[in-house]
Amino acid sequence: MVSGPTVGTRRGGGAVFGSRLLAMGSAALVLVALAAHVTTGGEPSHPHNWFTAVVYCLLGERIVAHARRNAVGWLVLAMGVCGAVAVGAAAAPHEPWAAWIGTWSWWPTYSLLPVVLLLFPTGRPPTRRWWPAVAVAAAGVVLPVVGVGWAAWSEPVAFWQQVFGGTARRGVAVVLAWTGFTAFAVALAVAVLSLVVRWFREDGVRRRVLGWAVVGAVLGIPTLALELVSGGAWLAAAMAFPVALVVVITVHDLYDIELIIHRTLLYGLLGALLIGAYTAVVLVTTTSVPTAANALATLVVVVALAPLHALLRRALDRWLFGDRCDPYRALVELGRTLAHPRRPHEVLPAIAASVGEALKLPYVAVRLDGADCRAPDEYGCSRGWEQHEVDLRHSGQRIGVLVAEARGGGERLGSRELGLLDDLAGQAAPAVHSVRLALALRHADARFELKRREDLHRISYDLHDMICPGVVGVQKQVSVVLRTMDGSDEKARRRLGEAVADLETLTGTVRRVARDVQALDLRSGLVNALRGLADRLDGEVAVHVVPRGDLDDVPFPVLRAAYLVISEALTNVVRHAEASECRIDVVRTGTGLEIAVTDDGRGLAPNPVPGIGLESMKERCQDLGGDFTVDCGAPGTRVTARIPFTRG
Repeated sequence: MVSGPTVGTRRGGGAVFGSRLLAMGSAALVLVALAAHVTTGGEPSHPHNWFTAVVYCLLGERIVAHARRNAVGWLVLAMGVCGAVAVGAAAAPHEPWAAWIGTWSWWPTYSLLPVVLLLFPTGRPPTRRWWPAVAVAAAGVVLPVVGVGWAAWSEPVAFWQQVFGGTARRGVAVVLAWTGFTAFAVALAVAVLSLVVRWFREDGVRRRVLGWAVVGAVLGIPTLALELVSGGAWLAAAMAFPVALVVVITVHDLYDIELIIHRTLLYGLLGALLIGAYTAVVLVTTTSVPTAANALATLVVVVALAPLHALLRRALDRWLFGDRCDPYRALVELGRTLAHPRRPHEVLPAIAASVGEALKLPYVAVRLDGADCRAPDEYGCSRGWEQHEVDLRHSGQRIGVLVAEARGGGERLGSRELGLLDDLAGQAAPAVHSVRLALALRHADARFELKRREDLHRISYDLHDMICPGVVGVQKQVSVVLRTMDGSDEKARRRLGEAVADLETLTGTVRRVARDVQALDLRSGLVNALRGLADRLDGEVAVHVVPRGDLDDVPFPVLRAAYLVISEALTNVVRHAEASECRIDVVRTGTGLEIAVTDDGRGLAPNPVPGIGLESMKERCQDLGGDFTVDCGAPGTRVTARIPFTRG
């Protein structure tokens, strides 16, 4: 979406009021001119001016209303106002003051286009180096207006009939006008060049927006030149840029007014269809003298168009506002969404999406109460418009809130929509309550796991700092006794020697258990813990740890299970495989961890009986919703485990 501070920010209601006043004044001027031409039968203004007055005033006013500090909207509105002034001036061609205004007021409808292209879409040039081009484009607007107005001051009524004679052939006014025309041509070329350069430099949505502007300029400039030279192709020249602008507004969300443009186009289409159908029927059935056929034609129009109007209105209302007129459909769709099996973290986003799509809302969020400051699950993107909150209640207790944002800056949700939101919230509340219970259980598991890890860590320190020194002390004392004994009692010496050996083994066992318990803490990460495990096996088997993917944010239960499975697999390799090398692959996938421990040992015996080690590895994986397999290699053995992040 191309919006935010780079496109324009809101500053108050004065700018919007001024833009609407200009647009309404232009509309009134066009209506007055239309009435004058109908009553007097005079020659109207060029169709380009009529088209510009209507289309550009509408577009400019809408852009200003949503991006008040963006110069593009004001320039587009200025083009429409100048077109309306030209139309109004043509309604009184014999009045000198009106004729004088008509000699130059049409020019800004063309010459402001390079300025708009240079500032599109942010209202500022791409960099400061483009400001001279903007100045040249501004000269292309002002100088011809001053030059033509100066030259036409004495004889405005017949100025264009004598444009190549009299004062229009020489003097300062002519120099100003031709200088301005040249500046306009140069600025138009530079504006197109700036669009192409920016299109190559940008990416994403902004590049597509600029691409449509380039298309509009490339298609419009040749027809614009043809119109200025010969007067033809005026419709293509006038439509090129506004059509491109409407496309980027509706497709790429430019200026956040796509809903307004949708409504304008659709309601305009509806009105044009009704007017065209009525006119066609009347023209076919009406004669010069009113007859009964006239009444019949009117009856046919009313009877035929009433159902068509209702059908189009329902389709239009559903397109713009979703299922607000069909709440049963919205409730059924939400029920189907909730009936589909989902994991707890997928339920709330699905509810938000279902509500947003049902009512065509730009932003919907589901926020839980007391969920340890959990961020709300959202659908769409908030644009800062008015939001309505509906409580989510279960068994009379509030468990969260459903947030729905209006469709436009000055709009509110209607009573039918608010009632439908209440119904949707009531249907979604049990599912939301289930999610809260799942989150509470997960938090309780996390707290229990943290407490267990702290206890294990404390036990490891106690083993290493208290038990191990005591055992070493006893070993030293027994060794001293053994050295001081004479050789007369060989049996006692043998028993004491065995005790010393047992105490040495016990010391090693206590230290290994302490290290293993600290390794299970996994504070340094799974990869470091595995490499430490591999270092302790150095001399027995060469172990290579190969991690792939980001393993930093893997849930601790998955990390712990992975470490225990790999540790047990390495123990089996050392005890039974007679291997020289072992490879540990730890791969993070989109849903979990994949572990593979491969050795080059003697492999499995035919029809092996699973021992306690293999069964424990298998159970650890299955407890977390994963799977475990053991395969024969060529040579060696491959142990594979897949552990998902969340239980299915």
